[in-house]
Amino acid sequence: MSYQFQEVTFTASDGFELKGAVYPANNKERQKQNSRFLVIGSAFGVPYQYYKHIAAFLADNGISVLTFDYRGISHSQKGNMPPGEILMEHWGQLDLEAALQFVKKSYEPDGFYYLGHSAGGQIAGLAKTSIEFDKIVIAASGVGSWRLWPGWQKYGLAAIWYVIFPLVLALQSGAYFSSKLLGPIPVPKSAVKQWLRWARSEEYLFTPKHGLDTSIYSKIKSKVLGLTISDDWYAPQEARDGLLKHYENCHIETQFITPADIGRKTIGHFGLFKKKQEIEKGIWQPILNFLND
Repeated sequence: MSYQFQEVTFTASDGFELKGAVYPANNKERQKQNSRFLVIGSAFGVPYQYYKHIAAFLADNGISVLTFDYRGISHSQKGNMPPGEILMEHWGQLDLEAALQFVKKSYEPDGFYYLGHSAGGQIAGLAKTSIEFDKIVIAASGVGSWRLWPGWQKYGLAAIWYVIFPLVLALQSGAYFSSKLLGPIPVPKSAVKQWLRWARSEEYLFTPKHGLDTSIYSKIKSKVLGLTISDDWYAPQEARDGLLKHYENCHIETQFITPADIGRKTIGHFGLFKKKQEIEKGIWQPILNFLND
């Protein structure tokens, strides 16, 4: 299935070149083509092409979309920073910030939106320009602190953070880490190690000892939709709420979706962006309704 899009390149403030794709809005009135624009922040280890279906859906409904790869990932894998120095914080502070600045300067949108999937929802407030979002969708995302997982699941997650991932990291050679638990493509080990340090902390990246400037989260005054999938083991409601509490000055609404609600047997952490009729009607349409409201 082919969609209309334009490959783009933009540069972060430290000179790292990032690759992405713009899906232009399909509006009848040409002068309004770029009046609304949404940026998608990807999940950990997920290339930007993965979001092509929802990007095309939104574009067909009048909202232009930018999808892009963080440094060290897929089309943005190589640049002026060695893979061993790439951290997850760079994806928010430098890469997402560059994407937002690119959209602002190139398209001057009247409506400025963000969709953060998993890690993309976590790092949004590390980008200074995130305070300019009109609306934010936090989809299948939450803080990664194992203490928030319900019941026995917290112990399984703790085992992943403290035993399984460190062991696999030690056994894999080179600067990149590969695991289907994370995503479909390799990611820099240095980013994974920082992610694990956050995940072992009570307040995830918001824990003061990590030294991150997280003050921007409280400055965001957008409307926020927190979307949770019932069979998404990666982001239960408790973890979602642990993240959303840091968007303290936003107007927040949440939605909890079960596979049965939309006529599916499963959805999971990644299924909400697959090209399925039930997904389009049951998940994408509510997202569009939120953006249009």
